[in-house]
Amino acid sequence: MEEVLSPISQWLHRDVSLTLGSSIVALFICVVVLYHRLVPATDARDPPLIPYRIPWLGSALSFSNDFTNFMQWVRRVMPSETPYRIYMGGRTLYLITSPRLYAKFVRNAKTMSFDLLERDIFDKIFAMRKNDLDKFCVGMHGFPVPEGMTKEQAEERAMAPTFMKQYTENWFGQTQGLEEASNRFADNWNKALDDIIGTAETAEITTRKLTEHHVFWAASSVHFGTHLKEIVPNGAELLWQFEEGFLKLFQETPPWLLKGPIRARDELTAAIEKWTLQGLEKAPNLSDDVLWDEWWGGRVLRQRDTLTSSNGLSVNGRAIHNVALLWALNANAIPTVAWGIIYILRNPDLIPRLRAETETAIILSPELKIDLQALTKLPLFHSIYQESLRLTIANMAARIVTEDTDLEGYNLKKGRLVVAPSYALHLSPVFDNPGHPATEFWAERFMVEGPEKSKLLNSWRPFAGGTHYCPGRYLAASEFFVTIGLLILKFDMTLEERDGRIEHMTGRYGTGAVRPDRPGYISLKRREERS
Repeated sequence: MEEVLSPISQWLHRDVSLTLGSSIVALFICVVVLYHRLVPATDARDPPLIPYRIPWLGSALSFSNDFTNFMQWVRRVMPSETPYRIYMGGRTLYLITSPRLYAKFVRNAKTMSFDLLERDIFDKIFAMRKNDLDKFCVGMHGFPVPEGMTKEQAEERAMAPTFMKQYTENWFGQTQGLEEASNRFADNWNKALDDIIGTAETAEITTRKLTEHHVFWAASSVHFGTHLKEIVPNGAELLWQFEEGFLKLFQETPPWLLKGPIRARDELTAAIEKWTLQGLEKAPNLSDDVLWDEWWGGRVLRQRDTLTSSNGLSVNGRAIHNVALLWALNANAIPTVAWGIIYILRNPDLIPRLRAETETAIILSPELKIDLQALTKLPLFHSIYQESLRLTIANMAARIVTEDTDLEGYNLKKGRLVVAPSYALHLSPVFDNPGHPATEFWAERFMVEGPEKSKLLNSWRPFAGGTHYCPGRYLAASEFFVTIGLLILKFDMTLEERDGRIEHMTGRYGTGAVRPDRPGYISLKRREERS
């Protein structure tokens, strides 16, 4: 029996050895493969890589959850004035945090494309249908020329230059369109404040209700006319529910985790589609001289629909394009206004000085009159505006590299994403002041002149720059000054943070303005209006 078992034992022993050896070899191969997948490849001309500890995730958690501390750490451990590589979620991106390199980056329209990114935004976030998306992208930088069309014909069909021309004519400083929009917003906001207080001497309202509902409709009625609210009375609430999933949609989070934001987006799209058809029926042949219409709102909305329609987009595609505009007009301006109110009310000693300035530019009675040019140049008020933007806007100037590009001797490789977070610049050491660190609000930070002011503004980039410099920046400024100006003239106010100190929402850096993470409670007391 032993003679029979001996060969079997030897065979089993040999087989176990072979199995063990094979397993070790397989494990080694897996480790090698995983290493190459989890560790980004390098070459001599790559920008320096920001260190990380967690394979595959890389710097993703630190970047999104605690951006302030992450950037302070990067400044300590990395060489200054260079682009960086940052590894996040299995992808290598390039990160720009230097004001000098930022200026070079945003002006490079030849080998870096925002258009490729914009297509992804309309695809992943707004769910534009492929047929509409293909028509929308004709002539964009980095896209192939459609079959049967020359490059010149495709570039002539490109809509982005025409959109920018429309924005310039309607929204930029010293234009009739901006004056019309600002005055209408002021009237809407003044009426909203009267409705909030009613016949009472005092009232209480949350910061969210005040800004995310009342400011939203005061502004949206300017841009989309007076009938949108009839179609979608919960439009403000839907917008903010959608906004909560904005970044996650772009990151391709599983849809079942984003049912609320997706439902809100689709309801807004259906409402804007209905709004579009209503405008076409009620005011089909408006003259281009009409700056505002009750059905279409501001002239630019009518011009946009005419352009997208002539380029073959369906009513659904045109509606999606305007949902994106509704988001862009509100998701940046309104959180900035909210933070401006919070900062001022946390520093009540500012109010008498701010009120004295504002009274020189706003008259409340016998009828409302606002000198917008004077209002936006008031020294303290303007500094508060700039400081609020500095601490609120966390947009991500982003481009996709379309050709290998040299930047300061480093090679940025084709196909990779370059990101330049404004918040990284806004926390740079140039904003530090004795007793007033860059991470904290200081109303007078921008009340300097000459080289010192230039140094600050060189790192102050709330509106991006280059060919994609935010076209709505004058509208945003108008809303900020008018909203807060009328509040402080009409009311005495106090703020209570009953639910804990209001902070930035976590995981929000990259989409634009960062919303407050919780409401505050504002007590309003009517003031005697001065003529």
